[in-house]
Amino acid sequence: MPISFNKEKKLFHLYNKDISYYFYINSKNILQHLYFGKYLDDIDIFTITKLDNVWGNTYLDKLDLKEKNYKDNYYYDESLVEVSTYGLGDIRPSTYNISDSFNNKVDFRYVSHKVIKGVIKYDDQPHFLGNENDATTLEITLKDVFKDIYLIISYTIYNNYNVILRNTKIINKEIDKISISKASSITLDLASSDYNLIYFPGDWAFEREFRKEKINEGTKVLRSKFGKSSHEINPFIILENNESKDEHIGVSFVYSGSFVYEINVNKYHSTRVNLGILDEDLNILLNKDEELILPQGMLTYSFNGLDSLTHTLHDVIRDKLITINNKEVKEAILLNSWEGCFMDFDTKKMVSYIKEAKDIGINMFVLDDGWFSTRNDDIHGLGDWDINTKKIDLNEVIKVCKENNLKFGLWFEPEMINLDTKLFKEHPDYIIGDYKNYDLALSRHQLVLDFSKDEVVMNIFNQMKKILDNYEIDYIKWDHNRNIFDAYSNKSKDQGNLYFKYTLGYYKLLSLIRKHYPNILIEGCASGGGRFDLGTLFYTPQIWCSDETDPIQRLFIEYSTSIIYPLTTMGAHISKNPITNYKTKGNIALFGTYGFEFDPRTLTDSQKEEIKEVNDIFNKYHKEVISDGDLYHLLSPYDSNYCVMMSVSKNKSKALVLFNNLLKRRNTFRFIKLKGLDENKYYYNNYDNSVHKGSYYLNVGINLTRWFDEFANLLIIITEVNK
Repeated sequence: MPISFNKEKKLFHLYNKDISYYFYINSKNILQHLYFGKYLDDIDIFTITKLDNVWGNTYLDKLDLKEKNYKDNYYYDESLVEVSTYGLGDIRPSTYNISDSFNNKVDFRYVSHKVIKGVIKYDDQPHFLGNENDATTLEITLKDVFKDIYLIISYTIYNNYNVILRNTKIINKEIDKISISKASSITLDLASSDYNLIYFPGDWAFEREFRKEKINEGTKVLRSKFGKSSHEINPFIILENNESKDEHIGVSFVYSGSFVYEINVNKYHSTRVNLGILDEDLNILLNKDEELILPQGMLTYSFNGLDSLTHTLHDVIRDKLITINNKEVKEAILLNSWEGCFMDFDTKKMVSYIKEAKDIGINMFVLDDGWFSTRNDDIHGLGDWDINTKKIDLNEVIKVCKENNLKFGLWFEPEMINLDTKLFKEHPDYIIGDYKNYDLALSRHQLVLDFSKDEVVMNIFNQMKKILDNYEIDYIKWDHNRNIFDAYSNKSKDQGNLYFKYTLGYYKLLSLIRKHYPNILIEGCASGGGRFDLGTLFYTPQIWCSDETDPIQRLFIEYSTSIIYPLTTMGAHISKNPITNYKTKGNIALFGTYGFEFDPRTLTDSQKEEIKEVNDIFNKYHKEVISDGDLYHLLSPYDSNYCVMMSVSKNKSKALVLFNNLLKRRNTFRFIKLKGLDENKYYYNNYDNSVHKGSYYLNVGINLTRWFDEFANLLIIITEVNK
């Protein structure tokens, strides 16, 4: 049993062969955190909770109003907890802020617990999957001291992944409604502050840059305020032990909306990490007997370096979060029309694209923006999802695709609306924004539909359904090209819950599409990588990584993104960008989903040959090595002149090494040590055509001493041989 409870010590232990998570119920029925890290078969509660400054070890008993001593060393401001108080002396960021008409103090105490086989599943929110054979869940019920409010916290541990899932449900049993102005999915208290914070800020076309800094006293806040996880910051952080550098703790969020991280170091040099939906302007109202289910949080742990954490993340995301009903579509090499012609196309042009695409080994064609309503520019059409038959004969395009054995995909931007549309004229109240009283901010000439309302979600679903029912669609590119400003829900009395309900509406539409069209694969997109998160990946097994298709710039994006997310979740295409040749572009795109963004009719014969060469590598190695393999980050472009990544098949028989030089350098003596190979097997490499034992590659490496030109690229293929 991976979850144990010591009744005498009131001690919980969640564990598998690699990790342990300990906490206990103290004498005040408060859940105190003890340990999260490498597996321990025993723990000393007293040693961990002992404090030196015992001068304050008393309290006023509420029954007889006499001063008494605590039975254990518990201080609101100093102790490590699973759930923090609010308004009772703990000045660190709180887990919750919940108030009624009389009291805003929060102090949840233990009531009961039970152990459940499997995972917690919620129909309306994304979550990691599992069954009674591979996961176990501890469900703990707590009650607030001041209000008739219950908290159910569920901890799930897998047998084979170094992962702790945390789910939270708040239940109101008060007579009156309560107001929730802060609700964290995770509070993690750590006894030390000797950590480096790794996080992933950015911007459009510069998403998820790698940042590492020492955490210090005070509170660092990382947040998105845009109604989505955003280009500016990704909802994932890593704490790196500054002493060992091998220990890493990942804290992440299965959520796609606005969020906030609070990383606090207090005067006692302990660390608290809070993660939850953004609390700024948050005001969720719960009436009696209503409940709130928070987005799922996830903790991961590695004691063997950052790449080990990456392997855990990639494996659990691929195995327990992403579901793929149509692997043939997922593994297709696609051509997207966007960068080839933007909205300037007709049936004849698209047919010519398809015929040329077939010639270079492409097996799916995607028609991007511009096929519907009056859509010939950014100003028109969004919200009216009917085919522009004057511009495109969709039946003919699909027919030609099928005749050439190509799958067919279509672009949608379901959450947006233009002002000239029939939908806006009939339902101006469907938009986000107080259109009657304020001038609203436009971005890309469009507004955002209010997906906090079921009727709006269903309107868009029914429009999409007419298309999907009548045409053979294999793939949807789901775009989202502006942030949410002017946050106001027309005709709603629940303004403080807009962002959260909007995100649930986004999930609802995705769920409806998945349910009614299970074989259609959806690729998420938000102006590129503006909503790259675990919540979206639950519904869309891949996400457009970035609108930046410069292969050298994308190296930086792919390198840092892949620390968290599997390579085949990362939409990566070859474009006409002139920086490098097509072989280099292709080699870099191989470390992603792999596809194309250009007019295929413009390719020269030599360019076609370069593409076909990379296509051959894709067909031979991508599934086993890239899709299912283990990724290693050998050299970072953020702190060197090189970017080197290596992916190894699970059976360690094949590997691909992607080497990229950035700026021109004179001859340097450089060996690249490889990782992940079996030290006892023999391997051939196609760079110098030599055969060495795995131990040689691991400890000596491949000799890359040469003069590399600017942006020079190598794809080294490693294959097992008998010797």
